[in-house]
Amino acid sequence: MPNLLFKNLAPRWIIFCCDLALIVSSFVCSFFLARYFLLDKPLISDFFPQILTHIGISIACILVFAIYSGIIRYSETKDIVRIIKFGFLQFGLWLPIILLFPSHLLTKNVSVGLLLINLFVVIFTLVVFRLLVKEVYFRALARPKMGERAIIYGASAMGLIVKKVLEQDTEKKNIVLGFIDDDYSKVRKNLEGLPIFKASGQGISKMLKEKDVTHLYISINKLSVEKKLAITDLCAALQIKINIVPDTSQWSGGQLQKEQLHELNIEELLEREEITLPSDVLRDTYHNATVLVTGAAGSIGSEICRQLTKFSFKKLILLDQSESGLFDLEYELRRKDKRHDLQTEIASARDYQRLKKIFSIYQPDIVFHAAAYKHVPLMEVFPSEAILTNIIGTKNIADLASHYGVKKFVLISTDKAVNPTNVMGATKRISELYIQSVSDQKQNETDFIITRFGNVLGSAGSVVATFKKQISEGGPVTITHPEITRYFMTIPEASKLVLEAGKIGKSGDILLFDMGKPVKILDLATRMIQLAGYKPYDDISIVQTQLRPGEKMFEELFKDTEEFVATDHPRILKAKKATDVNPEFMSSLLDLEEAALSHNNELIPFILRKMLPE
Repeated sequence: MPNLLFKNLAPRWIIFCCDLALIVSSFVCSFFLARYFLLDKPLISDFFPQILTHIGISIACILVFAIYSGIIRYSETKDIVRIIKFGFLQFGLWLPIILLFPSHLLTKNVSVGLLLINLFVVIFTLVVFRLLVKEVYFRALARPKMGERAIIYGASAMGLIVKKVLEQDTEKKNIVLGFIDDDYSKVRKNLEGLPIFKASGQGISKMLKEKDVTHLYISINKLSVEKKLAITDLCAALQIKINIVPDTSQWSGGQLQKEQLHELNIEELLEREEITLPSDVLRDTYHNATVLVTGAAGSIGSEICRQLTKFSFKKLILLDQSESGLFDLEYELRRKDKRHDLQTEIASARDYQRLKKIFSIYQPDIVFHAAAYKHVPLMEVFPSEAILTNIIGTKNIADLASHYGVKKFVLISTDKAVNPTNVMGATKRISELYIQSVSDQKQNETDFIITRFGNVLGSAGSVVATFKKQISEGGPVTITHPEITRYFMTIPEASKLVLEAGKIGKSGDILLFDMGKPVKILDLATRMIQLAGYKPYDDISIVQTQLRPGEKMFEELFKDTEEFVATDHPRILKAKKATDVNPEFMSSLLDLEEAALSHNNELIPFILRKMLPE
């Protein structure tokens, strides 16, 4: 309540009156200084008309630069600049008046020396007034709670911005204890009165512990993964939370806000550098093209749409059966750039007639098919749903793409399609085989391409999302087996692979990233607990359950029968079509569709095993 009263206590007219009083006081003080304080009473009485002239000039100058309009407790450099401009305008208006009318009642006793003294006195007085109000507010009236004891990684301009943001947090009394930096030339020096420490070596851990640091802020945007991992290991032992400064492009109105400083997440700690693809080489592919994205409201589909907005496409069709997800995505994309032609279509990949109407209206040039069910345990329980969406939905989209002469069709598949041990993986493998069979048709002018992903970090329902929820609830974090491993990639990486596939892929290709070494799920869980500021097993326990139905210990990227081929991009791999195609594949597909339509979940596994002998 005191804060609220203070915020409403000083409307602009009060600030205006305070400024005017200070301006008049400064002018009187300057008059005394110009006379060396040797004044008699008649001279003081004669000075009142000049004060009235000064008030008139000052009011005009105040209105020109609106020095009263700023919120004093948030005064910044730009407010000081306004005051300086005010002072010089005031001096500039007085000067010709005293030169033209030196003996006038309203101007006599005002000299150039007096005006010069007043110029510096009034600027000094107004600036000090604002600084005092600001100090009083933050120290006495704001009454912030004890906040963070922070250290900032990066003794640079960005580090100073972070320091300012932390210290201006009115909710908490944050204390910035200093900076750490890898540049040895900065070590043991001061930056704005705060010490700069060496970012590595034996002394850093001791320093952080002695100063009781609770938060570390990384202000360097391009810090390597190795450095981030080293910082994480260092801070984990001391239970120090790590926060990241977002890229300047994500700042609100070009200003960094406290709420934009986010905790270091597991996506930023991949045990390899993030794969990047140059966007300029893709411009020609998507220039003036009509692009259809199915499953557009999903994690991958929505990111594909975001990446596409960097290009000058003709039209982007967002297709999904989730009306809420589509609404949110369309709102987000239109808010960023209203120039793009976006069309939303609520439809299911299982509805052939609805899809046919959409294809006939828009005549897309490129189709990215991301719509699918992907949760392994759920699809074990509802195999008919997985088949109708993942297989029949893919068949519908592919057949229509071929019929309407789409130039490129890109299917988003998964590494679980390789030697599948579960229904979800089997449906994706059959989808791959169908796409390759369509690409073999000689009369087909469409390039049918497959992209195969590992696990996507941060996608809905991913292991990362599960672990985050379990950690926020205080644990335990559950893993199915201590030795289980998975390949991981980020959502932006996965989406860029899809876009790159639309350029370099040839019909029948299977493209995937070289995702480096697989990651142990146990290590992932341990790292995430540490990032949240807890000690694994002490603060939050890690509990082993058992492998879920259809779950693999290790994922594979290629089948043994797939031919490995390099591509023009050093980090993109390609598998040519396998030769072991089941001759009864198409007839079995009809049987599978019939069993799924009748929801015969007992028959479905037998047909799947017949179609996929592996």
